[in-house]
Amino acid sequence: MPKQSSTGWESFREKTLERYREALNAGAVDPPIVPLLEIINANSDYVTTSSCSGRIVLLATGKSEKKGESFFYRKWHRPVMADEVWTAIMNFSGKMRLWFKVDPFILHVSARSVDAAELLIRAARVAGIKIAGIISIDRHRAVVELRGIDNMALPVWDGRVLISRDYGEYIVREANRKITRNIGRLERLARELETVL
Repeated sequence: MPKQSSTGWESFREKTLERYREALNAGAVDPPIVPLLEIINANSDYVTTSSCSGRIVLLATGKSEKKGESFFYRKWHRPVMADEVWTAIMNFSGKMRLWFKVDPFILHVSARSVDAAELLIRAARVAGIKIAGIISIDRHRAVVELRGIDNMALPVWDGRVLISRDYGEYIVREANRKITRNIGRLERLARELETVL
């Protein structure tokens, strides 16, 4: 891929950073991932385009589980208390299915060149990020996706509560362990990128 012209890249990067700053000021960026985003966005060869720091969710879905039929019933970007999850499950009603899930972090970064993208991927691998690669290339940029691996998903409601209170406490402990490990991965990646970039 030929290196994008400075003017084209800088214009794209400036507009993307402006959207990022607006989202940040509006409180629409997950706090745990902000330090990592700031490190990446401080380098003129990169700009972040979307991110999620990882989350614990109660996701309501239709029987087909299509995205358009689903919504977040509850969402936390932090470890949770068993009581708050259990209360939410007990207050749920309706014909939809409710899933208790842990989603790992995901980050998309546009890089000025393939060389810059490869540097980011190598740094991610050194930091222990197993899922890291270029997902698209065009004449303007290479887009890198970085993703965590700490996830889980199980149904907890389908017309009735499907789990016991004891099992609810167990899955919350497991979810908290995974989301804490996920945040640790973000912190290791930030430290590695501070060194490399």
